[in-house]
Amino acid sequence: MFDPTKPANGSPNSSAEMRAQLTALKADIDAIPAGPAGPAGPVGPQGPPFSNVQIGSVITGMAGTGAAVSVTVNGSIVELSFTIPAGEMGPMGEVSSTDVTNAIANEITGTARNPNTVSDLVLTPSDPPTQGDLLAVIAKVNELLNALRR
Repeated sequence: MFDPTKPANGSPNSSAEMRAQLTALKADIDAIPAGPAGPAGPVGPQGPPFSNVQIGSVITGMAGTGAAVSVTVNGSIVELSFTIPAGEMGPMGEVSSTDVTNAIANEITGTARNPNTVSDLVLTPSDPPTQGDLLAVIAKVNELLNALRR
């Protein structure tokens, strides 16, 4: 398990301790589940678009209630299920595209973004690892965490 208090300031270098720290960080990074695959390219405020989006169910809700959407991510497949309220009779009873857009935005809030923008960590640590090696790993972990935040 990674221990951010190691190595202690002023302690002698220990290759076993540094190797354990780097191994623990790698295990923590490897344990982060992969998000859905999106096309390469610039990332906008909502993250990259997904290439595998499917519509699940579309349910008619009670008139006067708001529209809702739920998002399920299974590997690279994103499934959207909609609840659309029944409208009044006539042309004014339809749900607007703004209602649907807002429902999608509300459901996505708080979910992780696609981490595909984070490049692989290319590092061959010294033996024993140096402070620079550990700082490179910490910087990559921080880059990944920032990429995942919405």
